[in-house]
Amino acid sequence: MPITTQYQFSFNSQTFGGVGSPFQILNVDGLEGLPVIRNQDDNRGYNDGMFTGQDFLGSRTISIVMNVFGAGATSAQANLNTLQQALLPQVSGTTPLYFLLPSPNNEQFINARVRGFRTTIDPNYTYGYITCQVDFYCPIPIIYDTTLQTASMTLGGALGRTYNRIYPLVYLSGSAPYTAVLNSGWATTYPTITFSGPITNPVFGNFTQNQYMFFNYTFVDTDVCVINLLDRLVTLNGLPARNLLTATSDWLTAPPGTSQFYYYGTGTTGATSATITWRNAYI
Repeated sequence: MPITTQYQFSFNSQTFGGVGSPFQILNVDGLEGLPVIRNQDDNRGYNDGMFTGQDFLGSRTISIVMNVFGAGATSAQANLNTLQQALLPQVSGTTPLYFLLPSPNNEQFINARVRGFRTTIDPNYTYGYITCQVDFYCPIPIIYDTTLQTASMTLGGALGRTYNRIYPLVYLSGSAPYTAVLNSGWATTYPTITFSGPITNPVFGNFTQNQYMFFNYTFVDTDVCVINLLDRLVTLNGLPARNLLTATSDWLTAPPGTSQFYYYGTGTTGATSATITWRNAYI
């Protein structure tokens, strides 16, 4: 749900925080700053120190402590019950946790699920002053703007891959139109590409990053293919189709800044279409 008040949060259609809310936030821990880092460091056998490997983002846990009060004819205990009903554990998947902070001062979200809800029954509880803590587990620690950006991709000229992957690919023929993907955040975002036939052996790429995906398949005019770059999933007409990619394919990314995305295949411009969608990403 849209949030217009700073320091307000919403999860599963339940809003908390903000002026006049019976759910007043005391502190939020784990939202700002880095999440857990997964590293691939290794021991320097029979020597001091470590060999440094690659670092990857792990999960994020966000803990929100709030006071629950009564409002009008509704008691604090009744409001606590309402809050608990909205913050139940879920068996699978995640739910967006929406929030609005002063910077960048636009609604953002992170996908989460409830992993903890604690409160203490004490004298304050009986007088309608209830303190509780909610823990949200975020398997993907990336924060996104809620605004979804979309761009159309137009067929371009053919490319030839050089033998040395360090160097960019070169154009063999035709024009070279690019689609600009601007990620205004400071973390890598992973777009979703949707395209339809008729087209043979399409190629998608981020020319800025020298990353390319090669399909070995002829798509007919009724085919719709979706490439989910975050989850590394490919579906054709709703069914798994990752096997259509060649072994030399890269999984495309959109780092902070502008990336030039590319689309090529044996088809007719206008008869086939492709779109790319993405959100600004932050950590």
